[in-house]
Amino acid sequence: MPESWKGAERVDLIIVGGGMVGLTLANALKGLGWRIVIIERGGAQVLHSLGLDCRVSAIVAGNVQMLRATGAWEWMQRRAQPLVQMRVWDDQHAGGIRFDASEIGLPYLGYLVENSNLQQGLLQNLEQDEGIEWCAPAEITDICWHEDAVSIVVDGERRFSAPLIVGADGGRSWLREQAGIDCWRRDYGQKGIVATVRPRQHHHGAAFQRFMRTGPLAMLPMCGGLCSIVWSNDNEQADGLMAMDDASFLEALNEAFGPVLGDIVEVGRRAAFPLRAQLVRHLVRPRLALIGDAAHTIHPLAGLGVNLGMRDAMVLAQELVDARRFDEDWGSMGVLKRYMKQRLPDILSVMGGMEGFHRLFTSALPGLHVLRGTGMRLIGNAGPIKQLLMRNATGLSLPVPRRIA
Repeated sequence: MPESWKGAERVDLIIVGGGMVGLTLANALKGLGWRIVIIERGGAQVLHSLGLDCRVSAIVAGNVQMLRATGAWEWMQRRAQPLVQMRVWDDQHAGGIRFDASEIGLPYLGYLVENSNLQQGLLQNLEQDEGIEWCAPAEITDICWHEDAVSIVVDGERRFSAPLIVGADGGRSWLREQAGIDCWRRDYGQKGIVATVRPRQHHHGAAFQRFMRTGPLAMLPMCGGLCSIVWSNDNEQADGLMAMDDASFLEALNEAFGPVLGDIVEVGRRAAFPLRAQLVRHLVRPRLALIGDAAHTIHPLAGLGVNLGMRDAMVLAQELVDARRFDEDWGSMGVLKRYMKQRLPDILSVMGGMEGFHRLFTSALPGLHVLRGTGMRLIGNAGPIKQLLMRNATGLSLPVPRRIA
């Protein structure tokens, strides 16, 4: 290490990005004696819609088990809505499928949690560990890669050095850019409209998803009988919907969703974000690992993006703990490749599945809607196959640690 960096504070791990995935990694290592520094620039302002964060995540059952094991779940569960059933159907055509938690012997498929509530709960849980330092708002003003460590300067003042730095700083990752790692990218030419709405009838813990030519419309159950919508539309149509007043938007929403929950009678503030997918060309480099959106982003039609990132965090945490137990250098490529090899099958299968679903349900090929409907009915009636799909979707059958040991 050059002389100019030798005064840096030595820590075990640097995490760049204090969002849901970066904080999951820190929580997985909490209480194990790790000295960790988390650098967070400061997230986007929370946009409230009918009193709730309009950005929500569906945390699948397997990942809920992870959060329980870290102790973080107790901080967020009071504002988490259990998801007990999901109903999916294809536009106005015959054919649909229902997934019920009881079919795989569970009380829930997952929980719907506001993103800000999830992040705050993860952060509060870390307050019990004096070895984990939260630096926010803060920026890395310099970074230097050495043979045996990586060093950073925070806000032009404090210097830290660690065997490994982890990028959890989102789809536009600064750290990924500094490392010169490129991505494969796919722009869907669409936007997802999110908002909180109030249906006339209670959802009773059921989520609804209707696939239309422009993409899916999801109605996700939230606490207090409210629902969160994620409505995918082509850019021009999405812009038109965002420009409507509330009454006109509600009329369009009710026409698109139908009377499943009665009329949607109220809508809160709306937001829209572009729909893109991307995958890094290198998940790891010497002294660097990427997790969450910094490594991959997917279409939100199944709400699996943050779940993929949490699984990244848990697998990486276990590899780091194992490396330390056997006196390995946890920033070396030998250790990091083990993380990469475990995660790529899950990442690629989910990304491929989301791309396939998107193409299947937005295609205008004649007669394809009949095949889609038939396929959904067949899966709905095929008990073992349906149960296998549900266990994979909830993360219960994946080789991901629920607790770091």
